[in-house]
Amino acid sequence: MKIKPYITRTVKITCFLLAILFSVAFLQTYALRRLDNNSTRIRGFYQEPDESLDVVLIGASDIYTSFSSSYAYEKFGFTSYPYASESITADGTLTALKEALSKQDPKLIVIEINAYLYGLSENEHHAAHLHKLLDNIPLNQNKIDYVSNFISSDEQIEYYLPLVKYHSMWNDYPSPVRMTVSTILQDLRGYSYLKGFRTTTEVFKAELPIYNDRVASESTSYALNADLDAKLRELLDYCKDNNLDNVVFVRSPHLVNKTTMNRFRRANGAGEIINSYGYDFINLERDVLKTGIDSETDFYNYDHMNIYGAIKFTDYLGNIIQNKYGVAPSKLSDKQKENWDESVEYFEKLRKYCDDLIKSGKVKKIEEDINTLNALGKY
Repeated sequence: MKIKPYITRTVKITCFLLAILFSVAFLQTYALRRLDNNSTRIRGFYQEPDESLDVVLIGASDIYTSFSSSYAYEKFGFTSYPYASESITADGTLTALKEALSKQDPKLIVIEINAYLYGLSENEHHAAHLHKLLDNIPLNQNKIDYVSNFISSDEQIEYYLPLVKYHSMWNDYPSPVRMTVSTILQDLRGYSYLKGFRTTTEVFKAELPIYNDRVASESTSYALNADLDAKLRELLDYCKDNNLDNVVFVRSPHLVNKTTMNRFRRANGAGEIINSYGYDFINLERDVLKTGIDSETDFYNYDHMNIYGAIKFTDYLGNIIQNKYGVAPSKLSDKQKENWDESVEYFEKLRKYCDDLIKSGKVKKIEEDINTLNALGKY
C-alpha cells in the first residue's frame, strides 16, 4: 500500500481547514464586525503592558469623552486608561471592572456612575449597547458569565462569534474600510495613540435653561430604579469582598436642565449608597463652575464635553487624582516612556487640529482612524 497519497491528501485537507479558520478569524476580527471607537478603545486597553497603569477609569461615554489619558500623562505624569464603552450597562460596569483588574493593578480605580442613573433599566438589555462592550472582550470566564447570565440562549452564539451577527456587513463596504485599516494599524503598532479618548469639534448651544449654577447646592436625593439600585450594591459588594480600597466613584459634568434634573438627583441618591459602603463619591456636576468648564463653549451636547471641556476636566480630575488620592507616576521602561511621549505628541496635534476646525466652523467627530491620522500628519 502506498502511504504517500494519503499523506499528501491529509496535508491538503489540513491546509484547507487552516485556511478556512484563518479566513474566519480575519473576517470576524477586521472585516465582518462592528469596528468603531469602542473597539479601538478596548483593544487598546488589552495592548497596554500588564500592571503598567496607575489609574483605570470605568464607565461610558461620559468618561472617555471628558478625560484624556494622554493629556493627564503630559500634565501629571501618571498613566491611565478608560476601560469604557458607549452606553455601558450596570452589569457591563462590573464586568469591565473585573476585566480591568485581570490585566492591571492600578493605584486608583475611578468609576463613573452613569449606568445606574436611568429611570428605567431597559438599557441593560439593549442589544447594541451590549455588543459595543461584549464584542471586544476576549473569550474568558468574565465574558462567559455575562453571556450565560444576561443574554437569551438563542442570541448567545453571536456574542461568541460576531461573524454570525455581522455577516451581512459586506453590503456596507467600502464605508467600513477606514476603521478596518485603523484597527489593523493599531494592532501592528501595539497601542492606541489616543489611549481610548474620543472627541469632536462640535460646539453645542443649549436650547433649554441650564441649571449648573443651581445644582452646587442642590441636595435633594431620588431613589434609583430598584433593579439598578441592586446592581450598584452588587458592584459595591464586589469591591468590598475583594478588599478594593482604591476605588472612587464620580459623576462627570453634564449640562443639567429641566429634563435631566431628576437624573442629577438620582446621582445624589447613588452617592448616599456609595458613601454608606465607605467609598468616596464626587459629584462633579456640582463642580462645573469650579472647573472653569463653560456651558457656552465646552460641550457638544447636553451630556458630553468637546475638546475644550475635556482639557479643563482632565486638569480638574487629574489634580484630584494626584493631590487627594496621592497617585504618583510609576517608573516606566524606556519603551513605555517612548509610547506615552508619542501619545502626548499625538494628542497635542489633535488639540491643534480640533482648535483649527472649531475656529473655522467645521464639525468633525474624531475617530482614531486612518483619515484622522492623515489629517494630523500635516502638523
